[in-house]
Amino acid sequence: MPTIYDVAKLAEVSPKTVSRVLNGEPAVAEETRARVLAAMKQLDYHPNAIAASLKRQRSNIIGFVVPYGSEFVFQDPNMMEQLRGVHDVVTQAGYDLLLSVPVERKDALSELLRLVRNKNIDGVILYPTAGVERIIKELNQKNFKYVTLERYREDQQTNYVRINAVAGVYQATRYLLEKGHRRIGLINKPASFFNYCCSEDSLINGYASALAEAGMEVDAGLVETGDYTFEGGYQAFMNIREREPGVTAVICASDPMAYGAIRAAEDGGMAVGRDLLVVSGDNLPLTRKLYPMLPALSNPSFEQGRYAGDMLLTLIKEKRDLPGISLDARFVPPKGL
Repeated sequence: MPTIYDVAKLAEVSPKTVSRVLNGEPAVAEETRARVLAAMKQLDYHPNAIAASLKRQRSNIIGFVVPYGSEFVFQDPNMMEQLRGVHDVVTQAGYDLLLSVPVERKDALSELLRLVRNKNIDGVILYPTAGVERIIKELNQKNFKYVTLERYREDQQTNYVRINAVAGVYQATRYLLEKGHRRIGLINKPASFFNYCCSEDSLINGYASALAEAGMEVDAGLVETGDYTFEGGYQAFMNIREREPGVTAVICASDPMAYGAIRAAEDGGMAVGRDLLVVSGDNLPLTRKLYPMLPALSNPSFEQGRYAGDMLLTLIKEKRDLPGISLDARFVPPKGL
């Protein structure tokens, strides 16, 4: 196996010069750099990434920790969009992405601590969840860089990227009211799914505001909480329809819950688009292909992941906290309307 000394001998330079080329240092003449790269190619030399990371005290690995079981994570298209956004940014910057998904949710925080304490990663992207403040305290004490997807407490000012879906739900409710709907259901996001600390983030706020402007109050019988899954959306709509048989529209906090609501409506003899208008919650690429005529809350999940990855890389390089970012969801009416 060739070594750095073999490369230096073939390129007629010192091992230190080869090291400078490998580290991308600018103080190397282009002709010299070209000779070193040619020698590396000729010898099929590949630097030891582990040894290099130990020397520079960086792993060039970003952690992405999901505090939920693998059965949910790998079936949730919204989470995959967030992950894709992070992946695209960090890999283009020369980092690898380490996805940590516990088999069971209870093991997520201990896995995060293991990654941090063993110094396997340079920084981490994580979701707020019960108990995360204890972890955040340790991260701050160690000056370990992190970005949260959503805020982990009311007064968090830095190192987060959140999505504000309230305005989108307000717009969706206004649209439905303008179309003549009066029995509008809402399948809300679960407050305890991760750790949605901030009451102003509840989708019911946008829903209630639009109803109030129309002189209406929230009917508790039309509101259900889901769990972001197909099954949760199915059961939530079944519950709404059992209490309110006259429901003519429903706003869903996620696309999988919209799929479940559609199946529940069809199983109950309703024709979606005629008897029931369903507003999907993410407007993901798959949903646009399966149900192109659905109105939707366009959730910038990919952008959230991309911003989070970029923010974390900046934190690592500049070693300072950055102001949090809030992205707005928007309502997208049906095509042609």
